[in-house]
This record gives sequence, structure tokens and C-alpha cells, in this order.
Amino acid sequence: MPLPSTSNVSNPLAFGYQAQISDGITDILLRLAVAPGRELTITTAPLSAQQVNTAQVPEEFRAEFGQSYARSDFSGGAGLDQAHQRVQGTNDFRRFFDSKGIDVFKNADDSGKAYSIELLNETSAVTARASASAYQNLISHEDVLYVSQGHDVHYSSDGGDTWTTTDPYSAGPSFNVTGMVLVGHELYVSLNDGTDSIIRKLDADDIPSGWSNVMNLHSSHVYTGLFYIKNYVLAIDTSGHLHEIDGTNSPPLIKSLPSGSLWTSVIDGGSVILAASDDGYIYAIKDDSTSGLVLSGQTFIEGEDIVDMTESNGIVFFSTSQSSSGGGKIGRVYRGTIATDGVLYTLDDRQLIKEFGDNDTTVDKSPTAFFNTRDQIYFGVIDSATETDLYSIYLPTLGYARNIYYTGTSGKVTGIAIANGKLFFIVAAIGLIKEAATLVDDGYLILPAADFYTSQAKQWIGGRIYTNDIPAGSNVLAEFSTELDALENPNATSFSTLTKIETSESGNEVPMINVINRWLVPKLTISSNSGRTASPEVYSYSYRAFPEPEDILARIPINVSDRIERPGKRAKNIPGIGKKLFDAVKKLEGKSVTLTLFKPDEIIRGIVENVTLPVQEITKLGSTMVFCTIQVRGQRQASATGEITSLGALGIGRLGIHQFGV
Repeated sequence: MPLPSTSNVSNPLAFGYQAQISDGITDILLRLAVAPGRELTITTAPLSAQQVNTAQVPEEFRAEFGQSYARSDFSGGAGLDQAHQRVQGTNDFRRFFDSKGIDVFKNADDSGKAYSIELLNETSAVTARASASAYQNLISHEDVLYVSQGHDVHYSSDGGDTWTTTDPYSAGPSFNVTGMVLVGHELYVSLNDGTDSIIRKLDADDIPSGWSNVMNLHSSHVYTGLFYIKNYVLAIDTSGHLHEIDGTNSPPLIKSLPSGSLWTSVIDGGSVILAASDDGYIYAIKDDSTSGLVLSGQTFIEGEDIVDMTESNGIVFFSTSQSSSGGGKIGRVYRGTIATDGVLYTLDDRQLIKEFGDNDTTVDKSPTAFFNTRDQIYFGVIDSATETDLYSIYLPTLGYARNIYYTGTSGKVTGIAIANGKLFFIVAAIGLIKEAATLVDDGYLILPAADFYTSQAKQWIGGRIYTNDIPAGSNVLAEFSTELDALENPNATSFSTLTKIETSESGNEVPMINVINRWLVPKLTISSNSGRTASPEVYSYSYRAFPEPEDILARIPINVSDRIERPGKRAKNIPGIGKKLFDAVKKLEGKSVTLTLFKPDEIIRGIVENVTLPVQEITKLGSTMVFCTIQVRGQRQASATGEITSLGALGIGRLGIHQFGV
């Protein structure tokens, strides 16, 4: 007798079959052997304990079920989009995606203060130094600011509150200051009138003594910048010449660029002097004991113009620009190191740190005006038509973050300086911008999306935050989004509130209700008090999730005896049919199958994990039963049965029986 299947039994339920199992080749109808002690069960697959600790930071490890996504240090910098990646970077556990108005580096140094994040200071224009002049420069010396605007140099020793004006070249009122550099305690400036140039100097420790010539008037040369490197004063001009200023009226020419190319930056690269041109070349210039300054190598950055350079601790940082189809410029910041074979010096190991803008950019996003401190490097970037930002690179981690910014209008940053512990910077055609004593109203920090290395949905169950005692009137808002697009949009409507802290928070878990998704994008917003004098500090925060079970386990006792019982008919014995059925089911072990239960209505696709050996059950009353148990692991599928729209259908509304076979 053939085994029952859908090909030879047209109405399975009418003949007492309650299930079907098929691997695509073998198709078997099954009688269930459900009774007390041998129940049919369908359960979710048991959750496994956490194997990979996704908290990543030891101070956030917890003895709890589920997986945690925690952060207590953000000094690794911005730009990380996924928190859990196969290949982790050295500082990924303390990196984030984006921030604005948040100081992530302030307490990351060795100042002895516990690490935390807080708000940055706001900025304001220094009214006395507002100017639309195309010629503006900024430099500081022992907390004294020197600002050139047009023909004059202005200096302030009280952080920009009061200013004194001095004229570097009163004999030439049409000459504008185009470059400033400090040579020890002497301030050197270059001036030109569009045709001729002169270089003057001022003793910063004896300002009343006035200005004197470093070099007399140099006819038919238009100097546009001054640099002091390795005891050499260097000047660049509009003819693409790089000169060594030696006090004579015929300064030595070090390197002349091709027609149409201009020098953009000259720095001390450590072993050599580096000079960059806007046609993509970075030249290495060596101080030779017999020949003086000589060219000793060059590096070409293809497809990009060099904008600016700086060096710190053996690492060279440089910025580039590339024209966009939107009419603006895409800006990039790179880092690299100087390599040499003893003769030639080149810039190797170049790595992109950050790209600003895209091909639709309408403004010039070229990073400009590198400025070094002991542990950070600052540079300016135009964010939009109404905002200019200062970014900083934190040297211990080489991570970058948006620092202070100026809003209302924008322009290219042409100089950065620090005086009295405050940042100052020049915005072209606007004037001097000062870091204020008051804080920004609020700032945000967006963390990378977390998924715990899996693509399955997670049940996000709660988050916790540690803060200081929140100053009166300020607060910390913790939000989250399950949409990846929210990474790049801090104002996305998909952000939901976890908690708003207005007093303090010591890490109690705040529950999240019905948040199920593969990703979670956390966001923190810190707000200052009404006077913008105090900021909350956030020490750490984390989120916890359970993996959303996708597999289910179905344990089904089936009848593999020779006795066949049918509804409404006399039982019948068919010798050997039970063994034949068991052997057919046993062959499905380890194979992919579709298990269909008629009551309850379930379809499960998965694999047969095991088939138990037959067991004979002898009861005092009733017939003898031989059964085995099949265990299938898989996923529920939508029922193939269509929705019934008419209760008048035979066997549905009238009899209340589904798939009965009448």
C-alpha cells in the first residue's frame, strides 16, 4: 500500500490526517498522536546568551541578558556610521557619527578631569574688527592678537575688547598687508600694491619703536604670503615664485612654478620643508649645508588642488579641493608621512580623514587655515551660505569633530589663533570672530547605528544614561531612531524620545516599548540654561536589546502504528504500514521540509532536526498506540488559505468546520 499523500488522498481531514510534511520530492500525510504527555508544541527557538560583548567599553559591561550598546568616551572622533563592523578600527569603540555644539575633546587630555561631553561656547563677531577687506590676516603672540585689515595692523592684549592700530608702511597707503609671520618675537608683514612689494617688521616686545624694513621695495613682484621655517623667511608671489628672503632686494629663487600655478602653503615638514601648489604638487625642499635650500622630491595628488598644509608629530595633514557640478568645491582633508631613500623625499601612506560636500555642493567647502595646538589641529570649512565651522583633529586618536561655528553668514576662514584661552578666527569679507564666554543654546551628538553584527530584528528594551547633577534650567534629551537615514539628518521626524533628564541620572534603565528593528541610531541633545552659563555633563549612555527570535521549534507526535482509524468508520489494521511510514519520515531527518498543520492552521518551513524512535504505548482501555516525535526548526509562513469573505460558503459559516472535506 502506498503511503498517504496529497496525490492519493483528496480530503485529508476527512480521512483523519492532521498534518503534511514534504521535502519537495517526498510528500507524506501524517496522523497526529497528541495526548497528555505527548503534546504538540510550537515554541520560539531559545535565545542564546551573548557571545560577543558589544558594549565594547569595559566600564559598561553588565551581568545581564541581551546585548548592550554602550559608549563612555567619544574622543575617537566623528564619521563612524556602523557601530558593529567585522573589522574594527583601533578607536571605533569611542567614535560617533556626527556632532554639533558638543565638545568631545575638552576632557580627553591629561588634565586630570573625568571624561565627559558638554556644550561648546558660542561665537560672535568682534564689532571693532568687522571688515569686508579682501586682505585680512590673524596671528597671536603671548596672548596678544595681531589682525591685519587692508593697509593696517591692529593689536589687542585683552582678548579683543580694545584695539590699537599701527601702520606698517605709512609711505605707501595703497599697499595692503598680504602675509604675517612671527620670527621669534618680531612680527614680519608683506605688503603689495598689486605691482610692487615690501616686507616690514615690528618688535612685538617693543611696539613703540615702530616698523623697519626687512627688505626694501621689490619692484614687479607681488608677494602674497610669508612663512618662517628652519630659520628661513620665505615668501610666495603671484608669479609662482618661492623666494628666500635674505634682506636683499634680489632674494634667491628656490622654485618657480609653471605659468598659471600658485603656491598655497609652505610648512616645516620635520626632515624637510614642504611647499604645496594649487596644481596638485607637494614639493620637498631640503636644507643643504653647501647649496642652501634645494628641491629634493615631489608628490602629486591627482585630480585635486592643494589648499593648505600643516605637520605635527611626524604626520603631515593637507587639504584639497575639487570642483563640483553644483558650482562649488568638494573639500578633503588627508594625512600622510614623509618617506625617503636618503635622497628623495615624498609623501606616503596618504589616508583620507574627511570629505566635505558632494558633487551637488554649491559653496567652496575647501578646508583652510590649519592651526596647531599641543593636542589639536583646527581648520575652517564653509558649512552653508549661512554658517562657517571650525573643525578640529584630536592628535592622540587622529579623530575629527566639528568644533565652534559662526552663523548668520559664511566665508572662507583665512586665519585662526588662540589668545587668553579663547579661539579667534578670520572669516573672509566679514572680519574677526571670537569665541564667547557663553555657551550655545544646545548641541547634539549622533552615534553610529548599532545592529550587534546581525541582520535580524532586535527587541530594543531600554537605555540608560549617566550625567552629573544637571544645572537648573538645562537638560539632556536622549532620543533614538530605527531608520538609517536619521544618521545624516539630526532633525529627522523618526527620532523618538527615550528620556529627558532635568535633574540627574545615575544609570537606571528607561524602558523602550515595542521598538523592534535591526538598527538603532541613538542621539543626545544637551541644552544649556536660560543664561547659557552652565552645561550638563554626560559621562556615558547605553542601549540594551534582545535578538528577536526568527526560528521556531515544532515538536509533533505522529502515529506510526499499523492500526488506521478514520472518522466515522471502523478501525483497520494494515500490517507493515507503520514501519513504512516511520522509515519515510526518518529519511527526512536533516532535510529542508515544509510542515503543514491543518489544525492549528500553521505552515513551517525549515529542517527536520530529529526523529525519535517509535514508542509503543499500551493503555488499560482503548487501542495500542505506536508513535514517534518529529522536531522541525524553521520559520512560520503565511497560510496558503485565502481569506473567507462569505459566511454562506458551505463548510464555513454553516458547519463551522474548515477543511473538513465535506
